[in-house]
Amino acid sequence: MQANSGAKLGIGVIGCGNISMTYLRNAAFFAGVELRACADISAEMAVLRGKEYGIRALGVDALLA
Repeated sequence: MQANSGAKLGIGVIGCGNISMTYLRNAAFFAGVELRACADISAEMAVLRGKEYGIRALGVDALLA
C-alpha cells in the first residue's frame, strides 16, 4: 500500500475481552485504518464485540488466514 493511495489498511483485533474495547474504539482515530473484524477463542465474546462495533466476528484461525 502506498502512503498516497488513499486506501485504508484493514485490521482485525484478536482478543475480545475488556481491553479490546479500548482498541476497537480508538481505531476510529487513525485515518489510514479501517477496523474490519475481531476474533476470540470464545465465539460468544467475538460476536458480542462484533455487534457492538459493527464489524465481523471471526474465529482466530479465520482472522489470521
